[in-house]
Amino acid sequence: MLNFTVVTLFPQMFESPLGHSILKKAQEKGLISIRLVDPRDFTTDRHHVTDDYPYGGGQGMVMKPEPLVSAIEDIRAQNPKARVVLLSPQGAVFTQETAAELAQKNDLVLVCGRYEGVDERVKSFVDEELSVGDFTLSGGEPAAIIVIDAVARLIPGVLGNEKSAGDESFSNGLLEYPQYTRPEEFRGMKVPEVLLSGDHERIRQWRREASVRLTVDRRPDLLSKATLTLEEKVNASGIKAPIYVALLHHPVYDKNGQVVTTAVTNMDIHDIARSGRTYGIHGFYVVTPVKALQKLAHKIIDHWEQGYGSQYNVTRKEALALVRIKNTLDDVLIDIEQECREKPLLVVTSARPGGNRTSFADLRDMLIMLTQPFLLILGTGWGLTEAIFSRSDYILEAIEGSTDYNHLSVRSAAAIVFDRLLGGQ
Repeated sequence: MLNFTVVTLFPQMFESPLGHSILKKAQEKGLISIRLVDPRDFTTDRHHVTDDYPYGGGQGMVMKPEPLVSAIEDIRAQNPKARVVLLSPQGAVFTQETAAELAQKNDLVLVCGRYEGVDERVKSFVDEELSVGDFTLSGGEPAAIIVIDAVARLIPGVLGNEKSAGDESFSNGLLEYPQYTRPEEFRGMKVPEVLLSGDHERIRQWRREASVRLTVDRRPDLLSKATLTLEEKVNASGIKAPIYVALLHHPVYDKNGQVVTTAVTNMDIHDIARSGRTYGIHGFYVVTPVKALQKLAHKIIDHWEQGYGSQYNVTRKEALALVRIKNTLDDVLIDIEQECREKPLLVVTSARPGGNRTSFADLRDMLIMLTQPFLLILGTGWGLTEAIFSRSDYILEAIEGSTDYNHLSVRSAAAIVFDRLLGGQ
């Protein structure tokens, strides 16, 4: 049983919400209990005053600390392990995940504020503060009812169907799929055929797809917490264009402005491949004309694709499968065109300031609107040569921090670019 104790100046506000439907049945079954405590009972003056004017002036009244703290201490004396929650607009946002955590408790105390809030010192006597949303209520009572209802539903036996709570909105980070009942057709609107098919696997897939689609349209902020397959992540992002990345070791500049070929590094290959796999990149090209460096790159990849590493770390093998070794940028373009039946648009990246730059937001919009493949070109050494810039269709805006230091490693820059273009917004 979960025992709720609500500290409130207005116990009568709870009579109707707690006396009907699921919460009433849960109390009758002995699955939850709800006790209401009035802080006026803990005052010491004959008028039972629980509020006073704020120090420093201002509008409204503030709840005094003595009655509230006395009520909390009395409750803790009876239930030492009780979790005490102050319902406050300054608290962390109450979510389905929070409800699940609270449902594991045996004793939960909800303290309802009123007026302009509670004396700040009361907060030293609670375990946490929770807010039910970014809006203003007259007091914590409606919030307490919301918390009780959301938490109680997760207690086994409260709902008639034990699977109901797992299917509802937010339970898996997504909004719930659309629901239908009889009749099959209402004013020209028909129930989706798949729901009438009796094919449970098709129905499951339809509901999952509908749930993801609804979340993308209405609450995209939830997607970062949802567990999605790679295909679902790509579909959720709205991005249609295939995206490739090329790490050029030639032609690039050295610090003296000379065109050189840089060394291939194990770390760059690993980290960019892993970032690329995380964000749904279609292919990662390592470009160098030096045969010895190509051999080194192949050796690294073969270790994780076919050698001991393929059994030691399967996820690393999956990421390294994206890597392709090419002599030149032209070889990369030919490979992508053969794969996509279309030439890719070239996007170069550079930490150097100046030039006509395309913002991350604008490029992301293009990735959503266009189906033509894109190739993101990353430089090594001291950056890509002017010859590469002259071939580009777009120059991506530079990554800038809050300081004048601007020397990110290429693998760090790649991860930031991927996240800004392809990550959850």
